[in-house]
Amino acid sequence: MEPDLYLKMVFIIIPSALGLMAIFYLTVGMRGILTKRPFMISNRWFLATILVVLIPSILLILLPLFRGDPAPINWLHWLNALVFGSILLVIPVLWYALKGYATYGVTDASFREALTTALEKLQLPYEESLSAIRLTSIEADLQVSVQSWMGTALIKVKQRAHRSYLKEIVNAMNEYFGMSSVSINMTSCVFLLGTGVFEMLIAIAMFFIGRHFTTLLA
Repeated sequence: MEPDLYLKMVFIIIPSALGLMAIFYLTVGMRGILTKRPFMISNRWFLATILVVLIPSILLILLPLFRGDPAPINWLHWLNALVFGSILLVIPVLWYALKGYATYGVTDASFREALTTALEKLQLPYEESLSAIRLTSIEADLQVSVQSWMGTALIKVKQRAHRSYLKEIVNAMNEYFGMSSVSINMTSCVFLLGTGVFEMLIAIAMFFIGRHFTTLLA
């Protein structure tokens, strides 16, 4: 592969990957800021976005190694390949650890209100403990973590067989957030919006710098 063609691929793939992640951050951040209401989405959307960004970047780094092209190969490429490969191996761990649903724009009070209202609406009796909420009628455990300072929360069900119940609970909570006046904390949405804008600017800058650079090489 010719060096100039490789550089063209770099300045197309990397900005595109950054742009995809920026779009996700912008979408989540703008949703909270514009609606001024908490909302819940699957955490797997976030992990899928990371995967979409990482795979092209890893392939781009490894391509010269597999083709045996000497020009772009140096110790830095091997180091980058090792770093990205390590991140890729961590993805399955994150996929399992971050299963469930993330809540944005929420407070301790509004999250608890939405959760208890949803459980009552679905007629799911429960018992609260320090680490989980036990749904006694179906013998399932909801694991809840609230980061009130960021306005985020995570909810997941311990037993895989009860994921359908978790989805029903999340739908009921989103309905409650959409119809009720609740306390909000948009810190996470503002942070994601700022991150998205920053990444989009970097992506655009890289794209135009790449076009200028490759034009000089032509």
